[in-house]
Amino acid sequence: MDWLRAAFAIVFTLGLFIISLLVHELGHTVAVWGMMGWDKVKVISAGSVSFFRHGKLRLGILPTWGYVLYAEDEATPEMRRIIAVAGPMASLMLAGVFSLLHIVIQAKGWSEAMYAMALANYAICGFNLIPIPPLDGWKVVETYLPSLGILLTRESRAKLYQWGTIIVVVGSCLYVAIVGPYHR
Repeated sequence: MDWLRAAFAIVFTLGLFIISLLVHELGHTVAVWGMMGWDKVKVISAGSVSFFRHGKLRLGILPTWGYVLYAEDEATPEMRRIIAVAGPMASLMLAGVFSLLHIVIQAKGWSEAMYAMALANYAICGFNLIPIPPLDGWKVVETYLPSLGILLTRESRAKLYQWGTIIVVVGSCLYVAIVGPYHR
């Protein structure tokens, strides 16, 4: 019976992480929808290895990555900044909800799970504000580059995002390898 509880805990935790990624991406989506219209949202994806697809929504089984594709070329730099920051702000609000649930729920195990999810969402918020492509912090910085005389072509932007993704993944793995997954 212990294996059943462990399996449930793993599936439940993965589900909470997918929900956390989805809320982050829905923050971006709501900003696009509010400023540009629903038709400008192309794809909302949370997690990798998609197991659910419906309309514009894609959900993955692994809580590793998320994104929103929208008509970015039609957005002003100000719109792009708001859209970029909306995801981390949604994560911050969800972290607050999990923090409140941690305080309210007194059941051992569940309270700790809510605390862990609060920390995870604070981390999602902060991590995404780092100015490395393709993170949200970079998307804000990127909107200021033309005013500094730096114009990125589609090819150079794609290359920056490709290398940035490698840096983020390798850096994250190194951090976990050096510090450990449960550093306090």
